[in-house]
Amino acid sequence: MNTDATRPDIPADGAILGYGPMLPLVVAGAGAWLLPPPCPFWAVQLGIIWGALVLAFIAGVRRGFGFGYPQASKPAEISASIAYFTLAGLALVIGRPSMALMPLIIGYVLAALLDRRAALAGNAPAYFATLRPRQLLIGAAGLAGLWAWTISY
Repeated sequence: MNTDATRPDIPADGAILGYGPMLPLVVAGAGAWLLPPPCPFWAVQLGIIWGALVLAFIAGVRRGFGFGYPQASKPAEISASIAYFTLAGLALVIGRPSMALMPLIIGYVLAALLDRRAALAGNAPAYFATLRPRQLLIGAAGLAGLWAWTISY
């Protein structure tokens, strides 16, 4: 039986809900460089908030999969969820934007790697092996654009 947990192809809703939330991060990264003041300031601030919200949501997705799919490793799901949520929370409490972006960039790259690995091991939906690296590295690129702007000005 090929369920969402075991299907290797990315379902339409997975693509929309995966790539869609990355677009504001890319727009924010471009906006910081291309728009006149005070837009870059707001692009950075909103990018940090959005990036943290999405990473916290990804933490919930991983934990939720562990609840709903009995074959998933509970320790792996809980560990990944705590790591992603902690990095998201750190970004929201660090006052300096260039420093706040670092845990987000680390979190997105970490999730890209760990969620792919989890999918291959049966601890995340199988299509995450394809989706997560592409999806989360797009988000990390937007966040890196914001970070680069913060250290250049």
